[in-house]
Amino acid sequence: MSTEPDNITSKPKTTSKRAAKGPQPTKPTATELVAINEAATEVAKQAARIDSAPTLVEKADILWAMTQETRHATLGQLPPTTVAALIETDPDRNTRLMANLPAAKFQQILNLGTFAQGRSWLERAVTSGSLAAAILPSLMTSRDLSEMLLTDKDFRRALPKLLNYERAERWRQLLTTNEWHANIDELLMSDTDELLRKANIKNKNVHAVLQSLIDFVPELYLETINYAAGRLKNAQDRPDEFEDLTSTPFGLPEILNAQTAGAASLDPSAQTIAGDETANSPLADLVPESGDPVFALATAGLTSARKALLEDQLKHLLRQEIVATASFAQGAMARAAGRVLFYLRAGLESFGPSVEDATRALETRNLNEISAIGARLAEGYRQKSLALAGLREWLDGRQRQFLDAMKQPEAGMHPETKEPVLWLAGKPKQDRAEWHPTPLSEIAIQLSEIGAWASLAKAAFGTPERTHAIFTQSKARTAGEALRRTVIALALYRRWEPELVRPNEDFTAFYRQFGKGRRSNFDAVRQTVLDALDQTPSDAWKPSDAKARARELLLRAVTELENAPPPAPPKKPAH
Repeated sequence: MSTEPDNITSKPKTTSKRAAKGPQPTKPTATELVAINEAATEVAKQAARIDSAPTLVEKADILWAMTQETRHATLGQLPPTTVAALIETDPDRNTRLMANLPAAKFQQILNLGTFAQGRSWLERAVTSGSLAAAILPSLMTSRDLSEMLLTDKDFRRALPKLLNYERAERWRQLLTTNEWHANIDELLMSDTDELLRKANIKNKNVHAVLQSLIDFVPELYLETINYAAGRLKNAQDRPDEFEDLTSTPFGLPEILNAQTAGAASLDPSAQTIAGDETANSPLADLVPESGDPVFALATAGLTSARKALLEDQLKHLLRQEIVATASFAQGAMARAAGRVLFYLRAGLESFGPSVEDATRALETRNLNEISAIGARLAEGYRQKSLALAGLREWLDGRQRQFLDAMKQPEAGMHPETKEPVLWLAGKPKQDRAEWHPTPLSEIAIQLSEIGAWASLAKAAFGTPERTHAIFTQSKARTAGEALRRTVIALALYRRWEPELVRPNEDFTAFYRQFGKGRRSNFDAVRQTVLDALDQTPSDAWKPSDAKARARELLLRAVTELENAPPPAPPKKPAH
């Protein structure tokens, strides 16, 4: 196994004036130098002590008695044969030493034997149960990794399936030469986790090695598979030189040969047969026929020529969106298709609510123009949310999270209703797969309610500190709960002080006085709320429509209290 570095052409070093003026590394002090020398001397003494121990058990005892830092340094000083013997003779106890093994020492151990023996060490590292050991194969070169992995027949059989050659070939017909070269790595690496799972490698340890490469250094996984593919191609061309590899037959697809021969030979101008191009298009799976019901109905009344033109425009939009994200995983491409459909649906709805309105728009407008209208609509919602960012100190936790999510929403289509939605995170740093779809109508309502609540809080409660004190006393800690308590405080005490409301006593007293089913009593509550609003100073409400929107919020809270079941009477204490 060779670990020779790549040939690097040396160049004379130049130092710019700016670099010369930059901060220079601080030289260690005399005290620090003494400490470094003492530490190195202590490690050397420990390594010599282990070497002189008569048995492997005693050597292991000395190592396990050390601190983790000292053990790491000492393992780096021991001969690779000693470390390998410790682990192999008592794996139950000493495999855990690999968590403290320096990468250079791991490479030395691999160099002791054959490639097949080296592969067993790779498998031992990733199955050790230690994250530090599992990373060790990812610190090696692609050449050494591929040579060791090729000794496993299951890996050789699965090799053509470990990169997404099929998707790369299908996208070749849609990409320009420059785009092809710029995106070939992303195409080949798309959905590799799924490809590895479907490859059904029987040797689970080899599967674990490959998965660790995908998890830790995906670029190394790509380089390793490509190098191994090149080795197999050479084995096909010169079998007498590779008897150790050709004992198992392998049939590589044409795309594999093309890829290993060099990306430059994959000329996107070499298109497939015209009749097969549409069927083989990678866009065909993203927006299936009649995938969007409104778009399908809107195009039903168009001529065949117009439909064909719009179909080409749709493919162009999809292609642009996917290439712009530079992600060719199936999930990422499906989300890109969702964004395109959102822009089109939202853009069409701007011409009118009916299917006939959409059809008339499609007769004269290009999809690029319609899509731009939809994109501006989505951006408009985002800009409105950013304009509310200055009100954060008046908002509850859910409202603040909504505004945070609206900073980076993702347009798309609801998976069930097929309506345009914005996908939003429900909590900070939430994984994209867990985002929830929010209809545009709900987005508009939430933005309006946030602005109305902030205006009400400013006028009625005065300071953010008091507003948050109200939240901390509310059971749900939400603006909605604070509104309901404000209504009860106004009805019972004629005061804008929801802090006064006691959940058990005052809720019971409120329903006793304005009992459920007695509508006239709740009309009295509404009048009390309106009178309280009218008595507030006009200059306390900004902007000009703030009081009207606050009135809507409070009246809605009255309706919620009217429709809610009254609280159960408190239980009498048992005697």
